[in-house]
Amino acid sequence: MYQKLEDYLSGYFYADYWYDEGVDIAQNIISNFTKQDWEQLQNQLSKQTVEWKKRLAYCLYDTTNPYQFLTLVKLLDTEEKELLEITLDSLRDFINQETVRFLQQNTNVISQIKKLYNDNTSKIIHIMLTDFIHKMYQFIEQE
Repeated sequence: MYQKLEDYLSGYFYADYWYDEGVDIAQNIISNFTKQDWEQLQNQLSKQTVEWKKRLAYCLYDTTNPYQFLTLVKLLDTEEKELLEITLDSLRDFINQETVRFLQQNTNVISQIKKLYNDNTSKIIHIMLTDFIHKMYQFIEQE
């Protein structure tokens, strides 16, 4: 299944097609991943293009799948602003007590969030980041 996803995300998509159908097709492929597929994805992730990574980050939303969370965290290690924005947007759904602890211990993640928040970002990105930070603090305050 990994190879199918790699080939699919490497293709050319018109923006309308990607958001209308492409995302659903990619999510369906991902939903059939085995442990071996996730391991292969982790091993190959650094070799993929930024566009490929953006598409992947956009498709990861299953909060019950720890591989999706770990993949998103790995995608945060980027200097590419749009990839970072997409990844953080996807990560908002994964915020819970356990993931907040993990994110707090990962100084790179916190640095990326602060950097993007302090950059001259669009109003939409600022709202998304504010929501992300608010969700994190709800769990921090519970401790």
